[in-house]
This record gives sequence, structure tokens and C-alpha cells, in this order.
Amino acid sequence: MHIMQVHYHPLFEHWLTELATGDDEIFGEVMALLVALEQHGRALDDETRDESHPIVTARYDLHALRRTPPTQSTPYATGPPVLRVIYGYCTGPDGTEVAVVLTGGDKTALGNNWYPANIAESQARLEHYTRQHTDLNPIVKRGNR
Repeated sequence: MHIMQVHYHPLFEHWLTELATGDDEIFGEVMALLVALEQHGRALDDETRDESHPIVTARYDLHALRRTPPTQSTPYATGPPVLRVIYGYCTGPDGTEVAVVLTGGDKTALGNNWYPANIAESQARLEHYTRQHTDLNPIVKRGNR
């Protein structure tokens, strides 16, 4: 099994630390999703899994980990909060793909209206992160340059 290298943006780390002070079960489910990303990488978007989905409106190759509905990684996540964790793919110096986890949040109140502002924030964070880590290049989706 190929382990994907996963980086955390500092502002995502702050969100995750705050989450850790709350409900242990919810924090554990988010950690299970992050471990699944590390273990499965792009395979999380496979039609046999529900943990992740591509964000089609993003300029970059962004995806969102999903706490709910229940997934293989979070089988008991049946109710709120409806957490999403946005991450993007970059290429590393040797051409391998690296995931950078950018933003986490609860879309329970806003539904899909949660996405536009958080996609914009995630793209800005990815640009900032790759300026600081010059060995990483964000993957721009084809036809969306």
C-alpha cells in the first residue's frame, strides 16, 4: 500500500486543535478521515467509497473529506455536525503527489452555501502554503486555468 504524504496548513491545524477540545467522538472521526487520506490518497474518490468528493468549481485540484453521511471511515456519523475538510493535491519535487489539508468546518447551518467562501479560502491557503513550501506545486485542473 502506498502511503500519501499529507501536510497540514497551520490554520487547519489550529481548527483541528480546537476540535480536539470538544467531542472526542467527532474529533476521532475527523482523524479517521485524515488517516484514510494518508492510506488511500486518490482512491478515496473511488465510487465504492464516500469519504471524499472532488470540488468541481475549484481552480485547483481540491477535494472535501466528509464526516457525514456515514462512510467506511466514519460508520457511525449519522447526524450533525456535517463537517467538511477541504484539501488539495500538489506535486512534490520528485513528481509524486502530496495532499495539503487546508480548511475544516461545519456546513450544518449553511448547507451547500458553506462551500463558496471556504473554497475561496482554501485556494488562497493553498497558494500561500506553496509559496512558503517552494518544493510543492498546486495542481491546476485542466480547462480551469
